Amino acid sequence: MKTESGKDVSQIGIGSYGVGGRGHRDMPITEKAEDQRYIDALAYTLNEGANFTEIALGYGHGQSLALFKKALDTSKVSREDIFLTHSLYPRDLPTLAVVKDDIAGFYEVMETGYADSTLVTQSLIMQFGEKAVYPILHDLIDENKTRYVSLSNASPSWVMRFKKEFGEKFVAHEGHLSFEVRALQDKGVFDACDDAGVENIIWRPLRRNQTMQQNWPLLTELASKYQKTQSQIILNWISNLGYRSMVFSATQKHIDENIESVNFKMTDEDYVSINVFRPQNYHPTPVDWEGTGIDDDIVGLVKDFEEHLG
Repeated sequence: MKTESGKDVSQIGIGSYGVGGRGHRDMPITEKAEDQRYIDALAYTLNEGANFTEIALGYGHGQSLALFKKALDTSKVSREDIFLTHSLYPRDLPTLAVVKDDIAGFYEVMETGYADSTLVTQSLIMQFGEKAVYPILHDLIDENKTRYVSLSNASPSWVMRFKKEFGEKFVAHEGHLSFEVRALQDKGVFDACDDAGVENIIWRPLRRNQTMQQNWPLLTELASKYQKTQSQIILNWISNLGYRSMVFSATQKHIDENIESVNFKMTDEDYVSINVFRPQNYHPTPVDWEGTGIDDDIVGLVKDFEEHLG
């Protein structure tokens, strides 16, 4: 993956969900801070070299995108030097007409003529049908309104179907991977993407810092061994797998830690120890991998684990 200007995409990107407050259009906004705090944090992150994110117009009832645009304008970074993915989630888009309005709204807010990638979820494709969704994406590609297309929260079979349809224009798949929740890893989703030559982008890799609150012995041991934080150990492990993580922090100290997490090397044995780790006595809720509810199922796995700990 490269930006429009030809720059390599960073290993650590920006998690935009929660910027401007957590919530989609059908949800109340929670955990909202002052807008300037988000703008300052985003601008600093961009200036420090994190140059990709995915963002939906539904995040924060539209505030996520608006604040990101303000941060980009105040940063030292140009639009052509970032890889910006516009995401389309079915919970925000009840009809195809709203999908098209959302796409137009993205270009209007960003004051740009293109997205680097336009992302759809497996559930959105299944909700409206391939015959309805694929022409929209092809038109965006043909009209140079998107450079690539991406997929999210999909099964291995749907990764291959999307690859067959879009070929080299299919650039990335976004899915969840964390220290505790390995459903996509165990199902072979990431392997399918590797086989297809598609980038794996990881959302919520730190489970909003809840992983660190558990103080898992393996993580605390490795953090002590390498004199790093537990978050850095996790992000480093994901980078070693060849995947890119999206994270957000509002403090410069944590932003620096996130970006620097890829700048050290652990032993092969330590990477293996993380790869084979699974929480004891935890049996994830089954996921309907080919069903329309897969997005909610995968998000539910993270919530389910948190309830399991409780």
